Amino acid sequence: MGKIRLAIVGPLDSVSLVHEVALERLDYLDAVPIVYQDASEVVEILTENKNDFDIWLFSGIVPYQRALALKLNKPLFYIPHTGSSLYRALLEITYIKNLRIESVSFDTFSQTEVEETFKDIDFPLPQIYVNDYGGIISSSELTEYHYNLWKNGETNIAVTCFLATYENLKKMGVPAFRIWPTRCNIRTTLDIAINAFEAQRFKGSQLSIQHIAIDDYDDLVRASSSYHVKRIELNLYEILVGYAEKLKGSIVFSGDGQFTLYSTRGILEEITEGFTIMPILEEMTRNVAAKVSGGIGFGSTAYSAEENAFWALGLAKQKGKGRWMVVTDNREAIGPLSSAVHLKYSVRVDDTVNRKFAEQLNISIATANKLLAALDKLNKEAIGADDLALYLEITPRSARRLLATLVDQGIAEPAGDEMVLKGRPRKLYKVFLETLLRPVIQSQ
Repeated sequence: MGKIRLAIVGPLDSVSLVHEVALERLDYLDAVPIVYQDASEVVEILTENKNDFDIWLFSGIVPYQRALALKLNKPLFYIPHTGSSLYRALLEITYIKNLRIESVSFDTFSQTEVEETFKDIDFPLPQIYVNDYGGIISSSELTEYHYNLWKNGETNIAVTCFLATYENLKKMGVPAFRIWPTRCNIRTTLDIAINAFEAQRFKGSQLSIQHIAIDDYDDLVRASSSYHVKRIELNLYEILVGYAEKLKGSIVFSGDGQFTLYSTRGILEEITEGFTIMPILEEMTRNVAAKVSGGIGFGSTAYSAEENAFWALGLAKQKGKGRWMVVTDNREAIGPLSSAVHLKYSVRVDDTVNRKFAEQLNISIATANKLLAALDKLNKEAIGADDLALYLEITPRSARRLLATLVDQGIAEPAGDEMVLKGRPRKLYKVFLETLLRPVIQSQ
């Protein structure tokens, strides 16, 4: 098995240090440094090189967050800045530069992290200003933040995690100090990245089995000539052969409108964009005169993969015609693929916590898990029965009963009405997700 191809992305000083440490792991890693002048270049870097590396490692959280926005189907990691990084900056300020710390501005770290660092080394806490930005921020914004505090006499020192900010502040005459990761942090992150990738590589090599079936096949045979049915099967088979070729897999026609396709999890995950779409669904809709459902199963053995595939096909058929579902090796259901109501939820029946939760609401374990997944997916202040019914694939009347049960148990409350174009206003409910999860959390 070949080495892991690692891209190290960041400013020159951080990348050089990370690359130096990564060379200690030549047995596992083929590390390539990629240097940028500004974190805004991350999108272009990933777009041009997305297929060249197995793992992407970023020098800090800002380039990492920019990379996350691309939804790249590759493992992404960043070197966290911790208290030990601050210790080094304080050592440089006090013992190397012999400066008095009266008032300091920081970025990236939180107020608590800065205060605890001073407390840990028994150092008097000066006046501190902290910009622990949430999300993406530019180096120019942080330069302005530190510079304005210094210019107005509120600080005498600036400490930043951004190379560009550090260099700009130095040019402006601000006593600025740069924080970069420690070798210990780098080694820890590299170990995490290697272990995570090996786990993913193992999963990627898992056997994938897809059971594919023409819906209402018996009714189709009774209503049509045998030639018409055979043409439908041939049209579907042609599409599935092309699909199997892309998956580098094999296909078996089992008769009676049923097919089985064998491949591996890794390439299937890539082609389905992380188990969110079924790439041949539109082609089947256009060229096959029947609805086709599919179940995708994974497992470390052929038996478990096949069992999960049959389970997934059963879930797909429960949801209607022309649906595709996935069941993973840990009995997590994903789907329907290529659907606006795509969910990910557990179908395990041996989970004590989930069983208690389902019993509390008087619903099945699968429905309880789907309820949690639906509430997370909807992510609304208030929901209606129609929204819930759509995701849980139950009738609006059943959804109203479920919401009423949540209200009776103090897990939800009425949140007013929503006006609609026709008919009576829809009742909305606010669900207290923390209350809903409390029994689960307390049982762990």
